[in-house]
Amino acid sequence: MKTTPMLRLLAVAVLAGSPTQLRLNAQTAHFTNELLPAVRRAASLIPGDAPTSIHVERLSRERMPLGVAIETDARDTVAADNLVFQVRFPRGWIVVDAADDREFEPNVTFWSDEAYRHIHELLRDARLVVVTHEHSDHVAGVLRSPFRSQVEAHTLLTRAQVQTLMNAPDARIRMDSAVAARFAVLDYEPLMPIAPGVVLIKAPGHTPGSQLVYVRLQSGSELIFAGDVAWNATGIALERQKPAATLQAFGLIEDRDAIATELRWLKNVAMPQMPVVVAHDGAQVEELIKRGLIVAGFDLRNR
Repeated sequence: MKTTPMLRLLAVAVLAGSPTQLRLNAQTAHFTNELLPAVRRAASLIPGDAPTSIHVERLSRERMPLGVAIETDARDTVAADNLVFQVRFPRGWIVVDAADDREFEPNVTFWSDEAYRHIHELLRDARLVVVTHEHSDHVAGVLRSPFRSQVEAHTLLTRAQVQTLMNAPDARIRMDSAVAARFAVLDYEPLMPIAPGVVLIKAPGHTPGSQLVYVRLQSGSELIFAGDVAWNATGIALERQKPAATLQAFGLIEDRDAIATELRWLKNVAMPQMPVVVAHDGAQVEELIKRGLIVAGFDLRNR
């Protein structure tokens, strides 16, 4: 990945009119069998070296009953992690999700100060930072970074994400127009390549600015970061949504019709062909590490 962030964003702007993009009116109408071939074509549109590997570090961990994460009577407890992913290129990297701030998790069972330092070094030196959605546990690392001015310069937010953050009830992550102006802001419909092998897919439902991140490595391996479409991979495998009581307890409002459409596509189209990584499913990520599809620990060389 030899282009600078600004040059890459210019390339994205040029590609906005590409015939590869699907132009549909309904917010989730693009989740059809035709979407994945379009995404794969888009992944080849930006010239340059494709990413070589995907890395992860865990900032914090809690455990929750599976019945809190998905609609089920099962009483198993599952790991609920706060994870940050690094899409590694021969030189440089993209960060997917920026984790939480310590102030937001004062009573968490496990918190790693070492991972926190690594995450902010990763964010500071990234070529590009994207977030799957605009909740604090995915974006606070950008908005409250000790290297904030440097991180803002290469963080790409969508217009929907910015609009949500400008109206956020939590003042700790709320941004005003002056702060919003410091970010590169993108509006696309329904997909957008942002680097060789990396494509954003619009996926409103969990939040207005939710998006999937597709990655294809030099090896040909593919992966989709699904953010919080589900909180556990079982939710995708069974097409089970988050319980209404859980959403109410957390003060969350989801578009359940949109989530149902996205779960159906992820299960029936994406999952048979590639891993779909759920942002908080620590057990799933550990299994992907064992399989060699994700590497534990960031690689901060060749920045």
